[in-house]
Amino acid sequence: MNLRIRRAVACALALLASSPALSSEDLATRVGKARQAARANAATPEGRDWKERNSFATDRLMILVLNRCVTEPDEDDDIPTAFSVYVRLSSKGRASEILTELDASLGTCMTAAARELPFPEAPRDDYWIAVNLAASL
Repeated sequence: MNLRIRRAVACALALLASSPALSSEDLATRVGKARQAARANAATPEGRDWKERNSFATDRLMILVLNRCVTEPDEDDDIPTAFSVYVRLSSKGRASEILTELDASLGTCMTAAARELPFPEAPRDDYWIAVNLAASL
């Protein structure tokens, strides 16, 4: 195998190993770290200011994202479930990851649905925020 192919294979394996879907951390651990980061961000003066200026926009966007991922509930499931989602934003306002402790597949769907939506610019890359939602699941 030539050097180029070996490097390409090594890069591909590194990308796969760093993928959240294949991470060795379980969902609860990842959500816990996201929650802790979101709380730390919100506790700073910069974070309080960001939340005050942007919470309405992020809440509206997350409702759009959730509606893309949740099917119509059965008549028996009309009681909404309250839950939090944790969104990792880039400094340019792109959602790169969404986690919720309810269901890993819901977080995966929400991440895909939010990829191209323009969230407010975050103070820095890897900026975690918490958004509280309710839906009939």
